[in-house]
Amino acid sequence: MSETDDVDVPVVCPECGTETRVALDDLAETVEAHNDRLHDGEDVASVDPDLADQLMDMVADDLIASE
Repeated sequence: MSETDDVDVPVVCPECGTETRVALDDLAETVEAHNDRLHDGEDVASVDPDLADQLMDMVADDLIASE
């Protein structure tokens, strides 16, 4: 079993007004398919911005700590 099997990532689409959780393994494909199908390929749906910000902060902290 992969470590990502049980990880769900929140995805939001402000234009559709929808929020969902998607398995990490399916994230890129699901978001791309949604945007292709409903938004003519524009990057409208994405990972929840709050989570994305938290992840960027964690990565930055790790990079600073490893210097």
